[in-house]
Amino acid sequence: MSEYIVKTVSFGDGEKMPMLVRKANMLGVFDATVFALHLREAGLKTKTIDSAMRAIRLLYEVLHEKNISLSERVRQGELLNAAEITAVADRCKTRKDALNDAAEGLSFANARRKKARFVRSRDEAVSPKTAALALHYIRTFLDHFSATAVLQKTAGKPEQFKQLSNLALRTLKSKTPKVPKGSDRRGLPREAEERLFEVTAPDYPENPWRGSFLRCRNQLIVRLLIGLGVRKGEMLGIKLDDVNLQHGLLFIAKRTNDADDGRSRPATTKTLPRLLPLNDELIQLLMRYIDEVRSTRRLAAYNPYLIVSDEGNELSANSVDYLFSSLRKAFPEFVKISAHVMRHTVNDRFAELCEGMPAPLVEQIQNFLMGWGKGSKSSQDYTKAYVEKKGRELYMELQGKMFK
Repeated sequence: MSEYIVKTVSFGDGEKMPMLVRKANMLGVFDATVFALHLREAGLKTKTIDSAMRAIRLLYEVLHEKNISLSERVRQGELLNAAEITAVADRCKTRKDALNDAAEGLSFANARRKKARFVRSRDEAVSPKTAALALHYIRTFLDHFSATAVLQKTAGKPEQFKQLSNLALRTLKSKTPKVPKGSDRRGLPREAEERLFEVTAPDYPENPWRGSFLRCRNQLIVRLLIGLGVRKGEMLGIKLDDVNLQHGLLFIAKRTNDADDGRSRPATTKTLPRLLPLNDELIQLLMRYIDEVRSTRRLAAYNPYLIVSDEGNELSANSVDYLFSSLRKAFPEFVKISAHVMRHTVNDRFAELCEGMPAPLVEQIQNFLMGWGKGSKSSQDYTKAYVEKKGRELYMELQGKMFK
């Protein structure tokens, strides 16, 4: 169990500040707070600072377990040794639930023996990108911490400290996993998409969620993600006022420091704001959800957001992740399904629909619908399944002509 949590403090003007806090006394960790303020002054967004604090929490968990004080180390003219750096890197590469298993008696020594590497299985490892990002934030923090110590002349044996801290940072960087270029995500095949619609229907006997509210709300979440191609944060940021059922339109807004958002990880729109059309099916789903489902939640009347929790508060990003993890658990065929896979799926379907249209026009339309900037080439990363399917079809046609 971690001794630290990341808590977001809200200011009067709606601005939010994520902080690393000790559970024991709910006081902020001084050096981590100084670093958070440094990131804020650099103009980084709340979500980015939150990610940085969550990475630094992993560092402080290791420091706590090993009874290490960074300030004391600095006074001794040191930072971290090789074994401690390895422990930090290992922590960044391991899923939280796998760490819980270890705490309950599973030996990390045995874990290392399997396949001669740290990670026992994909289920126990975070993605290389996630691990690399966490290690990047930790290196940035330690670099800032060390530079501050030198400037404030709190480091003992200054020249030795500079050399050892630089060596520690280089060693930590060498532990960073290589991240493959591009994304390996693929949209769902047609049959998987049909199966997804089947199992998320509220009246499906094997629907993985209990209760009418969860079933109806989660069905709407899936349909909004796959029907509009919006990101998870964009969907969670939709307010009731953004939905115009009379004209069949939904506005994806970009709100910075929204005072209404009380989540520790605020909903954000990464891409551009846009107005998206709704077909009759989505309009009917939204109408039923708003009038008959959402209204049954105790606090929903006081909440401006469309998607709410069982109590009626704004839904968290972790809850959406849990929605898809429960789908993966209940239906193993959805092995890689996630909120972002829905975005890839709608881009594949869009590419299929646009066959024969001029490529520049297709790109412009797709950039608008997805919220990408003018001239963006992001569409190339979101239609891999479609490109591979067309490639196979063309190759089969080519082989048929060659071997006649």
